[in-house]
Amino acid sequence: MKFTLRGEHQEVLGSAILYVSSSATLNPRSGRWDEELLVEATQFSDRVTSVNVAADVTCTSKCTTVQSSPWTGSRTLTDGQVASGIVKYSEIPATGSEDRTKVGYSLKITQAGTNPTKPTVTWSNPREIRCDSATTASGNISTGCALPSVTPELELPLSTYGAAAATYTWAQWNLPDKWGLFSGKPLTRALDGDARRERTCGNRSSVPFVAKPDIVPDDSCDEFPFASTQEGGTDGGRCAEIVALLENGKWEIYEADPARPVTKTEPCVRGHVPQGVNSLAGTAYSNLIQNQRLVNKDPFRMTVPDA
Repeated sequence: MKFTLRGEHQEVLGSAILYVSSSATLNPRSGRWDEELLVEATQFSDRVTSVNVAADVTCTSKCTTVQSSPWTGSRTLTDGQVASGIVKYSEIPATGSEDRTKVGYSLKITQAGTNPTKPTVTWSNPREIRCDSATTASGNISTGCALPSVTPELELPLSTYGAAAATYTWAQWNLPDKWGLFSGKPLTRALDGDARRERTCGNRSSVPFVAKPDIVPDDSCDEFPFASTQEGGTDGGRCAEIVALLENGKWEIYEADPARPVTKTEPCVRGHVPQGVNSLAGTAYSNLIQNQRLVNKDPFRMTVPDA
């Protein structure tokens, strides 16, 4: 933003440019967060040799500012100097609810010995912050905040997740909806994963899953889209059923049920995957939910970067 000093007849006596930046890291496990504000003064000209800068923040809805000013009073800045400080926020929604807030900023710029006509500039951050307070499975209350406008990405490399990742990436690139890819549809969280998994891998599937321990040691049923997504939970009898095997350093995909040939038009895949990597991939998804504070129907992307 530009500060301009004008004379009695509105003639320009000098000016300065101020750059403002801020950065904050929301806490997925707390309703409190800090934000750092920086103001740099530069490009001073003529009779403007210094400016006095004061800053303040506000937030809407149920959010409160624990510390609304990054520094006390005004800071005097000359060319090239920077003022910086921390502001603090708190947002604790009622249990079982969520709240959205926007942060507003105010910057007051003056010069000693002059009478300002419009010293204060205000603006707001266009990104809403969402905080929620949820009851955990253990009965505790968990509060956290996130930016719902940002879609997180879950990375599941083959080098770590093996047959599970091979199954997912095969589904992404061969089935119509390309769930999780940036060229396809995002996945969205679901809260009833256990019930959805029963429809794909459990007793509610029209075609029971039959393990193949002679081919896949410690064989288990793995599904994609994940059961704990809105896109998952399809009847397992409608899924493409495959086995991913590592042969000569390359993952090869085979049909697992001759009675149901793979057509690549299926809405889901049911893979024969060792239990270890199946569970490991499930843990990675659970960590994404917690670390990104995904609530019901929140979208996310999923990629296998080394596929």
